Amino acid sequence: MKPLATLLVPLAFFTVTAAQAALPDVPDTDGSGSWSLVELQAVWTDLTEDGFKAIDTSADGAVDPVELQAALDGGVITAPAGN
Repeated sequence: MKPLATLLVPLAFFTVTAAQAALPDVPDTDGSGSWSLVELQAVWTDLTEDGFKAIDTSADGAVDPVELQAALDGGVITAPAGN
């Protein structure tokens, strides 16, 4: 079983890294490492407060890279053209 784990750990890391690399370029204007509604609206101009709340699954008032990727993967939002 150990050889299988040795193979799966790097594969899991690659999968997470590849998913994060797929994020569109969304400016983090305050450098917080997450995005506010206003920051996301710079890319998704029709994003409403309710849409933001759907993306912010932790309900902490900010969208982190994992939440943004989950929203893209789940079809909550779509990647902007050119990304």
